[in-house]
Amino acid sequence: MHSSTSNSEPRKSSAPGRGNGNKPFRIATGVLLAFVVAVAVFAEIAARYVFPRISRIESRIRSDERQVATIRSSGPFSPPVLLLVGNSLLLQALDYPKIQSEMAPDARVVRFVIENTEYLDWYYGLRHLFDLGIKPSTVVVCLSIGQAVSSRTLGDYSAHHLFGVSQLLPVAHDAGMDATRTSSLVLAHWSSFYANRATIRNFILNRTAPGYAAAMHTTADNTKETLPSDEELIAKARNRIRGMQQLCRQYGVQLVILIPPALGPHDSLLASAAELEETNIEDPIPFGSLSPEFFHADRFHMNEKGAAVFTDALARSLHKRLASSVQMKVLPSEMGKQLPKKSGR
Repeated sequence: MHSSTSNSEPRKSSAPGRGNGNKPFRIATGVLLAFVVAVAVFAEIAARYVFPRISRIESRIRSDERQVATIRSSGPFSPPVLLLVGNSLLLQALDYPKIQSEMAPDARVVRFVIENTEYLDWYYGLRHLFDLGIKPSTVVVCLSIGQAVSSRTLGDYSAHHLFGVSQLLPVAHDAGMDATRTSSLVLAHWSSFYANRATIRNFILNRTAPGYAAAMHTTADNTKETLPSDEELIAKARNRIRGMQQLCRQYGVQLVILIPPALGPHDSLLASAAELEETNIEDPIPFGSLSPEFFHADRFHMNEKGAAVFTDALARSLHKRLASSVQMKVLPSEMGKQLPKKSGR
């Protein structure tokens, strides 16, 4: 009996020792979790409010977003609103302040440009904008033929800046994303830091190691995509244009396909596909009209000299389109006035 009693006492005395040993661990764990949460909150706030103030590109995109958010249905006496969307091809080819002044007061021009976006980004991005009640008179979409038929997206960045919740699963399906990439889209839609993490990394690289960043950009720019045959390109482009045309018609918005200036012949195929679908086309600088001196060294994006020519040509084309649209509205009403009234007999 004495032995059993003496054996039980150490067990009782050891229990509090184990509890006291776990207390510092629990405190350390709690401090670590609090630190992680604090860092996450700080990163999210910085991505939402600080990064747009120090990044020229992010500031421009946020400014474009705010301008787009002001677009609502035009009244009978208000000028039409032209929404120009696209990527760096449109950004570098268009003198935005100049075309705004050139088109005023006949029309209001709003630009929305996000670099590296392609067809799926803008198809689902426009759907989201229309769902929000943003309704321009005309949407002008500027993409190359390769971008028009591509199944790529800007991914997390577009999930935050272009897609609504209802677009996340459809765009993931059309882009062939697996479950991991799809869950990444969902997280990026709600988190500004997660969506902008690649942009923030590139911004830091450009500031701290510009030589290394330039080498990375050059490598990316030199990656050439193998395009299918002309027949396949036209067939796929027709399907994409048809889908965007149906989307715009559903919301009562006119669609115009803007052909970007190019030194290669492929973009003329996009114009052919749009013509076959009876979709409005703007081709202000037809293929072969400009020499390489109007383009940057990549022979893909326009330089300032080329942008001046392109902007003037586009403004003239859009003015003609507006005049033609007004004439089409006036003619039926004038014809109605000239028709003889039927007698009451």
